[in-house]
Amino acid sequence: MGEVKADPLHSAPAAPATLVDGPTYQELLEREEDEAEQEQEELEHVMMRHVHASKAWLFASILIILFIALLASVLSDSNMLFAILGFSPAILIAIIYIGLLEGEFKDVLFWLTPLVIVFLFLGLGPFLNEALQGQLDIPVLAALNLALSYIILAVMSMIEYRSQQDATFKETERFQPEQLDRYIHTIEDKCKALNFVIGRVYRASNGGTKEMRQQIKVPSEWYNEFNSIPTEEAKEQRQKALALLENIRERLSVMLRPEKDVFRKPEIAGLKHLARDPDGKDRVIDVLTVNDNDPVEDYFLGAMDFCKKITAELEKL
Repeated sequence: MGEVKADPLHSAPAAPATLVDGPTYQELLEREEDEAEQEQEELEHVMMRHVHASKAWLFASILIILFIALLASVLSDSNMLFAILGFSPAILIAIIYIGLLEGEFKDVLFWLTPLVIVFLFLGLGPFLNEALQGQLDIPVLAALNLALSYIILAVMSMIEYRSQQDATFKETERFQPEQLDRYIHTIEDKCKALNFVIGRVYRASNGGTKEMRQQIKVPSEWYNEFNSIPTEEAKEQRQKALALLENIRERLSVMLRPEKDVFRKPEIAGLKHLARDPDGKDRVIDVLTVNDNDPVEDYFLGAMDFCKKITAELEKL
């Protein structure tokens, strides 16, 4: 019978320092979800800044158009009201844009709006011109309004592009199907690291058996199967990938159970030289963490987290 190492971590085998002393896996998941919500709120804030900036530009555009109408009135020595009527299509388009910014409309609607309004102006303009005694040059004004409208839209597009660039810097790394192998290698590395820890802690000299280790190890065949999935076929083989991820997740979840719920009584009774509850009440992950010098929590939480994230992203494909 060997002696337990006489350090603070192993000085009280019946009540070892375990993950229970720190945040639990569920608490860490909840913390990650809170952080994800906060990141999402930041992204929404960035996009709202784009809406506010675009609205400010549209209000400024209306003032600029009114100034152009005033200048045209002075230069042509015409009635200022007539000049404003002549540029009313561009003003109306800017007002419509302000309304469209509040909703989630496709970009094509923004680009079609000037054409529709200007064509209506061309159609109704002659009748309006008769009432104004031919004061307006409808074709020229239609071209000017169309040009002004697309200049306004071009500046709006630049504002949106800049906002999207800002959002890109804040956005967390997204899953890419073509990068599936990189994500799988991350899970593979963490599972391999956990398997090495299991082999060291539940080794034969500590009373462990091959059967015990196999019950909690992640079989290499599972993550090796991922390597057989071509990255360009990630979408087509989504169900296979999801099934493999579920197998890994379920095997990892076994480590969250107490030893007595995983191993048989004779196997638990045969364990020795380990800082653990003799009746097997400690969770497997706690026993591994206390009795090994590697960052077991990081391996475990990292593998579980990647399984969760990749599963969620694959389900979206």
